[in-house]
Amino acid sequence: MPKPSGFSQTANMSLCPKDSYIVGERNARKIHISRLQAMETLEMENKGKHWVEKLFSPHFSAQDFFSQVYHPESLMFEKLALARAKRVEEIYNRAIKNFQEEKRLKRKVCFSKLIVREYEPNIVGVKINISKKEREGDSACCGAGNLDVGTEESLKKTEGHCIWNAKELADLRQEMHKNHAEGVSLKLQLSTLNAELVELKAKCKKIQVDFENAEQELLNSRKEVRCKNTQLQQIQKDSLKKDFELQALKQHLHEKSANIRSLNQELLQARKEIQSLDLKNKDLQQEVKKLKQQHDLGYKACIEKVKLHYDLKIRNIQKELEDVKSELSDEKLLHVKNVKALEILRKHFSAQPLSNIFDNLRVDFL
Repeated sequence: MPKPSGFSQTANMSLCPKDSYIVGERNARKIHISRLQAMETLEMENKGKHWVEKLFSPHFSAQDFFSQVYHPESLMFEKLALARAKRVEEIYNRAIKNFQEEKRLKRKVCFSKLIVREYEPNIVGVKINISKKEREGDSACCGAGNLDVGTEESLKKTEGHCIWNAKELADLRQEMHKNHAEGVSLKLQLSTLNAELVELKAKCKKIQVDFENAEQELLNSRKEVRCKNTQLQQIQKDSLKKDFELQALKQHLHEKSANIRSLNQELLQARKEIQSLDLKNKDLQQEVKKLKQQHDLGYKACIEKVKLHYDLKIRNIQKELEDVKSELSDEKLLHVKNVKALEILRKHFSAQPLSNIFDNLRVDFL
């Protein structure tokens, strides 16, 4: 059965924007990939430059100044700002397209639902009418030979008044019934195909979302792969450094082991020397003990001799001291006697007159 032309037109109209949207998505993806490649090439070119030279690149040289030819290049942050603005514009355009596409799909779904709601009661009525007409046709076919005279007269009367005869009217009714049945079947097919179209659009949208998610996951995985590659390179560099350090440590360990062997030999020799020195020390300690004993004995004998000598001296000194004390006591007694005699003489002379004193003195001198 041929499909209706209206349905094919609506299908083409509904699929064309989707195809254009997919083509636009592919173009945007290609632009994004080319931009990423350009950024990678810029990064590779700017790897050898210093970060100050990258950020503040010179606009012109001395030769440009003298030749008066100066075409300023855009700075790196200006390029980044332009790229960011373009990216934002693409994101907004894509969001607007997605919003318009979703709105259009929702409108189509709503229209299809309304069409289905409108045609459902009509389809039920048409089915009832078809069943009634079939019954009437069957009854007419069965009772065609049993038409009575009244019906023939009525047909003849209608033939006299109508343009078409009964056969033409029956053929017309049959064709109308056939066209009506075909229209109903086509409408049913249209509703089913619209439902299938809605399902296909939903599936296509879901596939598109899955594709975008897969694309985003692919980009994330690429970023992760780049990060992992950089990490792997760094790990390889670190492993090389560690290998060099390990070789240096092995060499150092070998030297240390050789030093330890030599030190162990020296330690054994030192232990032997210590043992011999311990034996000598023991002998010397015994000799020192003997010398100490001899020294103690001689010291004690000397002390006793000195004590005896000093005891004798002390005794002599004590005797001399006692003699001196006795002499001192004798002199003290004599002094006391002299003092008393002088006192008596003084009293005696003080009691006598001066003339007698001078006479006595003269006599004494003569």
